[in-house]
This record gives sequence, C-alpha cells and structure tokens, in this order.
Amino acid sequence: MVKKRVILLSFNWANHFSLALGYLKAYAQKDNFILKNTEIDIADFDTETHDARQLVYYLSQSKPDIIGFSCYCWNINKVLETMRIVKTIYPHVKIVLGGPEVGPISSKYLKENPFIDVIVKEEGEVTFAELLKYYLGKGRLEQIQGISYRANGQVFENPDRPLIEELGEIPSPYLEGILIPRDKVTYIETFRGCIFRCSYCFEGKNFPRPRFFPEDRVKKEIEFIMSHPEIKSFHFVDPIFNLKKERLQKIVEMLSASNRFETELRTVEIIAEFVDEETIDLFKKANVKSVETGPQTVNKDTLKNVNRYFDEEKFRRGIRLLEDNGIEVLTDLIIGLPGDTFLKFVKSVKTLISMGPTTIVFSILHVLPGTTLYQQSNAFGIKFDDKAPHLILDTPAFPYEEIDKAVVMAHSLDKEYNIKPSLSSP
Repeated sequence: MVKKRVILLSFNWANHFSLALGYLKAYAQKDNFILKNTEIDIADFDTETHDARQLVYYLSQSKPDIIGFSCYCWNINKVLETMRIVKTIYPHVKIVLGGPEVGPISSKYLKENPFIDVIVKEEGEVTFAELLKYYLGKGRLEQIQGISYRANGQVFENPDRPLIEELGEIPSPYLEGILIPRDKVTYIETFRGCIFRCSYCFEGKNFPRPRFFPEDRVKKEIEFIMSHPEIKSFHFVDPIFNLKKERLQKIVEMLSASNRFETELRTVEIIAEFVDEETIDLFKKANVKSVETGPQTVNKDTLKNVNRYFDEEKFRRGIRLLEDNGIEVLTDLIIGLPGDTFLKFVKSVKTLISMGPTTIVFSILHVLPGTTLYQQSNAFGIKFDDKAPHLILDTPAFPYEEIDKAVVMAHSLDKEYNIKPSLSSP
C-alpha cells in the first residue's frame, strides 16, 4: 500500500503553534497500521502574515491525500477560504475539520460548505485515528462516533463519542519528538474540563468535569521542557491553574525541582478567589510572573445570568496578595453580557480599577457555538452575528450603540490610567 500523506494545519497567532495537532498525531501514531501506512506532518501558519493562497501553494508542493484543520472563531474564515480553493484544484483531497468553532454546529458547516468532507465534533484524538483507518480501507464511516460527514450529496451526523476517561492514553507530543519546545509559546496541559459552567464559555460545556493527565507524564513533560536553556518562559493551558491546592503543590514541586535555568511561568489562568498566602508561596516557588483571572462583570444579575462565580471580597484580597508579591495580574471584563447595561459595565470598570490590577483586558462578547448563550440566545433575547467570530450585536438592556460606546471607552482608558487596559478577543 502506498502511504497516505496527511497534513495537519492551523492558522495561529504570531509565533504560536498548535498543541491540539500534536496530540492528534501522537495518538494516531500509536496504531502500527496508521504508522506504517501514513506520513503525518504538522504545519502552523501565522494568521496575520499568511493568507489562503500562500497556504494553497504550500499544499500544492506537499500534495496531501488528507488535510486536517484546527478551527477556532478567529481563524475559521481563512480556513474556509483555503479549503474551498484546495478542493477546487484538488477535488480528490479529503478535508477534515475539527475544533470548537465547527464541532458544535458541524451539520451547519457541512451544509453551507460543500467542499468539507468530515467534521470531528468533540475531543478529536480517538475519532481522528479511526477516520484515518477508514481512509486506509478499514472500517465504515457511519460507524465512527463523533463525526458529521457528507456522503452521496447528503449530510449525516453520527452519535457523539464519550470523552477519553484516561488521558494518559494520549502520548505526549513533546516526549514523542512531535513538537519541539519554543521559548514563550510552549504549552503544557495537565487536565481537561472545568468545575464551573459559565454560559459564555465552551470549556465547561464541552468538557463538563475535570480529567487529569497522569502525574508522572506531567512530571516528564516539565523536566523535558525545562531542560532546554533557551526556554525562558512557557505556559500552562489549564482552565484553572490553582483548581486544587494539593495538585498545585505537586506541580510546583515538579517545577521547582526541574528549574535549573530560572524559567518563568507567564499568564497562567487562575481563580483569584482561591488565592491565599499559601498559594502565593507556591506561585513564587514555581516562578509564576503573571496570572489572568476574571471577573468578566461584577454585577449580580449579570453574574447570575451567565452562571459566573464571583466573590468580590475574596477576589479583591486575591488581587492584592498577588500584586503585593510582585506577580502581575491581568483581569478580564466582557462587554455585552446579557443583563449588563452601559452603566453597569462602567460600574465593573470602576470596581476593577479600585482593586489595582496590573492590566484590565476588555473583550467583546463572542457568542460561541456550543455554549449556553449560543444555544439559548432566544431565551436571553440576545442578537449576535451568526458568522464567526460571533460578536454580540444587541441585548435587551445593552443595545448596539451602547456596546459600541463601551468599546470606545475601553480603548480610551489607557490614556487615563496607568494600568494600560487593552481590548482583545476571548
């Protein structure tokens, strides 16, 4: 059998790379049949400097049989443009999409884009490996859980696939030599899922409970990454770095024991309400230099609407402990949450400024597929752009012109305060 050429692609922010694609390749190559009969390459492209035609040229030289693309709300438009051109020139190439943008509304994307062959709906490692075996002549498409697909001009949606219970089944793409650590943009994931159910967030909805990678695997990844003297800082991509004190202590011990080159941790996501003096000691021992946290809004009605946990007194105390100990704090506010008004948004800004974080990061609400806000938009009375990146347009209490006013206010705050707020996408 001639080997199938498989290319896994992603448009990323500048100088970043996709951990998800590393997982897909690492898991697929566990299977000897796939390993012997495919060549799997990963290619990351910069969404700011590379366009669709450049990517098509790369693919014209690589001549893949199967293309897998990782899709998010901020890169999907370039993905679709690229794949449309590819399918026009190379109709035989199989196009497989996955990721949080397309998975929850897979049938919609297939119906609107006839050049897509298959969409992986949820956690992709097992599903993508089975899909590769199908393209190699083993199995039937209708028997693969967790996909939607096109066949004979029709769109079909198979049953969902259960989550991977033992995350240790996924080989480490670093330890397998698939991903090479790079300074500032190397990521470690120690668990998947979230204990919170924020209505605007995909994490808790798609992965409703935490599942943890084995501690020995996390330890080996930390040791491997920190053995590279050129790695000055890296990131944990866990939804909540300080979720459990006992696990945090173990990870900090791993970091401390491996840190021979004064490597730093940058912008780990935390729950500020969970921060106490012991947490600060652990963060300092782990050489944490900056953290990112909520609250997204401080208004009780809005918090209730979006099911967001927030304790103002504990949050304020956590911010002060972090700042007083030299750890930079990025706090987040979202413009356009259902229940907020312009004046309530101003109240959130004033409250956060009084807490004295290093930075306030403002985001316009993205009503993301798969989230409660997306699925229950009519009940909330919200209007949003159905096309990615799904920006909020109007809510009953926060009309379009007021949202626009809040955006202008967010842009102007860096001229008034030393905390240097910035406007970004979530």
